[in-house]
Amino acid sequence: MLLDHALAEIPVIHRAGRQDADIRGISYDSRQVRNGDLFVAIKGEKSDGTRFIPQAIEKGAVAVASESEIVPEPDAACLVVADARKFLAGISRVFYGSPSDELKLVAITGTNGKTTTSYLMNSVFDHAGIQSCLVGTLGMKIGPHTFKSAHTTPESSDLLKFLRQAADEGCTHGALEVSSHSLALDRVFGTRFRVGVFMNLTRDHLDFHKDMESYFQAKRLLFSAENDNRVETAVINTDDPYGKRLEHEIGCAVSTFGFNSDAAIHVVEHQSRVDGTELKLQTPAGEARYRLRLIGRPNIYNVMAATGAALSLGIGLDAIREGVECLAGVPGRVERVEAGQDFTVVVDYAHSPDSLENLLNTVSRLPHVKLITVFGCGGDRDRTKRPIMGEIAVRMSDRVLATSDNPRTEDPLQILAEIEAGLRKGPAPYEIVPDRRKAIETAVSIARKGDVVVIAGKGHEDYQILGDRTIPFDDRKLAAELIRELLRT
Repeated sequence: MLLDHALAEIPVIHRAGRQDADIRGISYDSRQVRNGDLFVAIKGEKSDGTRFIPQAIEKGAVAVASESEIVPEPDAACLVVADARKFLAGISRVFYGSPSDELKLVAITGTNGKTTTSYLMNSVFDHAGIQSCLVGTLGMKIGPHTFKSAHTTPESSDLLKFLRQAADEGCTHGALEVSSHSLALDRVFGTRFRVGVFMNLTRDHLDFHKDMESYFQAKRLLFSAENDNRVETAVINTDDPYGKRLEHEIGCAVSTFGFNSDAAIHVVEHQSRVDGTELKLQTPAGEARYRLRLIGRPNIYNVMAATGAALSLGIGLDAIREGVECLAGVPGRVERVEAGQDFTVVVDYAHSPDSLENLLNTVSRLPHVKLITVFGCGGDRDRTKRPIMGEIAVRMSDRVLATSDNPRTEDPLQILAEIEAGLRKGPAPYEIVPDRRKAIETAVSIARKGDVVVIAGKGHEDYQILGDRTIPFDDRKLAAELIRELLRT
């Protein structure tokens, strides 16, 4: 694509250097630049991409864009832009032919429930005979084919490249997790979503957003004209106070869900079982009865959200029911570890106060003798939630082992000291076990018949970040190995 053609729709402040560039790709990482690329220099939290413009040109970039003045290069077009992230989103949309306009996409945002709801949507699409794509924390999918992703919501150029591939391979629909980071950092700026789903807003990511109001405003961007997502229908959890507020602050059509009978989609009856949930909903399309393989109140919200989104796309209740009922679970979300033991082990991604409390509340309703909880908090993330999660753990468990999560560049002992401020509020006994392997080993060794062991925080992750090292570490595999070792002794 000729640069002149691409820039016909994207404003720039200044152009210099080569003017006949033929763009063959778009990159924001100088290490990934290929011959013929347009390199967009983004200012990140830790580095400024402008520093790497010479390396990008050396690797073959034929055009570079930056918010700063660039010394003209004879072998590259040099562009000065007002906002590099918005420019990256805009130029990528033009380069990849606006694939989101060709797809009926559902954007799911909220602190908790995004992943499970996206998987529910994917299952509904399958049972409605719709070819679809999926983007989220667990990676990206086109039909049965999976692709890795570094973020819950990829950078705009990566996302639009993927959506282009999805459309070219016959997808007509898709479900995307849209994180608050991606909204604040313009990763989905200008990406069209037919349906936007708001799940909830609870304390998390305050290291990035600083306060709850800023966190809410980031989520709100999805439904605003400012972000140009052109959401036609907002499906909103109005049991959540931020959802109730959002309902009255946006201009598109709204479909609400919740336990409250005032919601358009609401719970009529529900009954929890060890292996699932019986659920009856009232919807604008009539009564919907589900026999879910998912457990817990949070999953009822996830099912209501998926039902509302699917109905907004014109999918019938029969296909919705089949899709919802067929989903057995999501990796790392209330995932059971079965290795022949006579106690229950559950691994979950819960890493915020609300998600940990919901998890322990769900698990405590299962038949059990004692509830043993293993959890930690990530380093270089919101520190304020650490004592809160400690207090939740000792209040809702019979025994707690506080351990390392992904400490990253922080001292694990300092993280645990901040957690312990909440643990001291008792009543459950607790131990501080910095080594996560040792903590899990201790938990399964003290578990007795009928007990439940909850291992929270990392869920599907198969790694642990220690300083500048990333090592293999999977709570699920480790727990299974340790249980088998115990059974052999």
